[in-house]
Amino acid sequence: MEDSAGLIGTVLAFLGILFARALSDPYMDSSASILIGALLAFVAVLLGRETGALLVGERTNRTRIRNMKQIITDDPAVERVGEVLTMQVGPHRALLTVEIRFRRTLDIQQVESAIASWNRNPRWKEFSSTPTRFLNPSQAKQKLHRLGWQIGTFGAV
Repeated sequence: MEDSAGLIGTVLAFLGILFARALSDPYMDSSASILIGALLAFVAVLLGRETGALLVGERTNRTRIRNMKQIITDDPAVERVGEVLTMQVGPHRALLTVEIRFRRTLDIQQVESAIASWNRNPRWKEFSSTPTRFLNPSQAKQKLHRLGWQIGTFGAV
């Protein structure tokens, strides 16, 4: 977009100078400069709107959050899903933080199996654009590294 604006600005400058010389009218050059300024302001507003949300850490859309929470909640290994927080960190990347309580009767292999089932879920893959996820389960913090999960409270999905 910036490149196109630069090319259009160059053409406007050329035309402004050309018409100013051909018509002996110095206002043509000034008018072209004003048009270039307006074009640059327009492009700056568009780019600002596109990237502004990423700078302040906008959350991902509500439907995506609701669907991710539903996938986790539907798992019989999960007793409770607490707060789900997301932050958009790129055009197709979001940071996901989920408070999860697994059923107390599960052993570590069952917790691993539950997490692996989320990774295989086609709906989960729709949201997942990065292989690194972080999980803070209420129990069983060992051996989760085998599934590519880091123990902590934040994660990228």
